Amino acid sequence: MGLKEQFRKPIHKQDLFSVIYQALFMAFTGGILIGAVLLLMIRLLGFELSWLMLFVLAMLTARRIKQATYEKHIIFSIISVLAFILGYYIMNVTAYAGMIFTTTGSVSNIPFDLILNPVYYFYFLYPLSSTFFQVSNILEIVFFVIAIHYAFKYSK
Repeated sequence: MGLKEQFRKPIHKQDLFSVIYQALFMAFTGGILIGAVLLLMIRLLGFELSWLMLFVLAMLTARRIKQATYEKHIIFSIISVLAFILGYYIMNVTAYAGMIFTTTGSVSNIPFDLILNPVYYFYFLYPLSSTFFQVSNILEIVFFVIAIHYAFKYSK
């Protein structure tokens, strides 16, 4: 079935609302929980496995959206990818706000204008940055694209 035919399929209103609700739920709760686990790993173990957290977030989002539908539609997969990107943002906000809080010991010392800026968390995708061709950044991009593909493919 071609891409045009997939978009022409009818969308059931009940499925659409259910998918949007589940996507937002997974983006917020999954992002907060996985961000807290990422903070715990960084603080206690001293290393970061954000690529592993990307797969966990993509898997949870795709599975939750797949279970929320009766009939499959390509819009649901696109919503899954958008929920994954929102969850990735919330995961990073949670982890970095927690790191600043545990370092300074006060909520008033957290620079919310920097913490809530999405450019800071998605800067690794910017091809004109000076760190774009570093190995760690290339690995981050590869795992981010694989996780998006996973969220798209397995939410069908």
